[in-house]
Amino acid sequence: MTDPASSAPHDGPDLRDEVAQLKSRLAALEAEKDEYARQIEELFVLQQVFSTINSSLEINDILSTVLRGVRAALKFGRVVLFDVLADGSILRRLQCDAEGDVSRPEDERAYRADSTLRDVAAGTIPLSTGSPSDPGAPLTDGQGCYCVVPLVTRNVVRGLLYADDLPTGEIDDSHIRMLLDFAAQAAVAMENARLYDETRHLLEETQRLALTDALTGIANRRALQQLFEHEMKSAERYQMPLAFIILDIDDLKAINDSGGHSAGDLALQRFSHVLLDNARRGDIVARYAGDEFVIVMTHSERLAAAKGVERILAALRRHGLPASIGIAMFPDDGRDAQSLFFAADEALYDAKVAGKNRYRFYRNPEPTLLELAQ
Repeated sequence: MTDPASSAPHDGPDLRDEVAQLKSRLAALEAEKDEYARQIEELFVLQQVFSTINSSLEINDILSTVLRGVRAALKFGRVVLFDVLADGSILRRLQCDAEGDVSRPEDERAYRADSTLRDVAAGTIPLSTGSPSDPGAPLTDGQGCYCVVPLVTRNVVRGLLYADDLPTGEIDDSHIRMLLDFAAQAAVAMENARLYDETRHLLEETQRLALTDALTGIANRRALQQLFEHEMKSAERYQMPLAFIILDIDDLKAINDSGGHSAGDLALQRFSHVLLDNARRGDIVARYAGDEFVIVMTHSERLAAAKGVERILAALRRHGLPASIGIAMFPDDGRDAQSLFFAADEALYDAKVAGKNRYRFYRNPEPTLLELAQ
């Protein structure tokens, strides 16, 4: 019968080796678990950042979120974003510190002109990594190893993402991959924001042109209708009077016949400028059609309207632009836009019949005190 003790010396070392291998494997699994946990954390932050930047169209909000996301996910102590302009110049736009605070730099050109920033911006290299002692290091105050990746849309570099001051002291492939992910998503969001901004400006300009008279640059008939409707509602609600005034350039046909249509256009432009210069702040001034213009004097009693029209008529006379003017008052002469227009138009007719170059109120074809004083 074999003595069990005689086999112990042989089993001891094998068992210890096996235990050591298990411990090594366990340590490797723990390290692998930690790495997965780190990647999951990074992906979670990345997902939050992507969700935020894709729900916003404010470029600075997007960029600030990206910088904070890079700091939170990858633990970089400093993240800087550079703009790359159409002419190739580079400007330092935003920066995020270790506390997650985003700010604008005091100097937009606080970087080395001959650094690898130029190469990444020009597309000659896909990205750049290095240490502060490298000749091509982007910043003079570099803090540990750095990495620079581009923000690219439509094959054009729109910006640069710079990160440094990593606690581990070494930038590995996972850092670079995550930085590229951040840069790619940020570039798409920036492009969307840029397109939205351009579209918004285009729509605003289109709306402005749709409501502006092309010749004189003042409000056109469509704008008048919208603005007057608003003022009518306000006048009705607060029981405030207003004056609806129609102005007609006297003898514009004669100007066209003697000087051509260019002379007539110039007269219309000068006429509109005089109206704008002499109307009160808040009054509506618009070209209704042809040589007819409209002024809506808000919060105006009859006497205030008369004084305002006399001031405008005097200014027109000084510029050699005689005009006939008809005035209708809300609510006495009408309670809607159509009735006020017909009343003012009838008053304008009375002014024409009386000899032009004067004004009349609706239902009062008699000479004004100003005329009698003359």
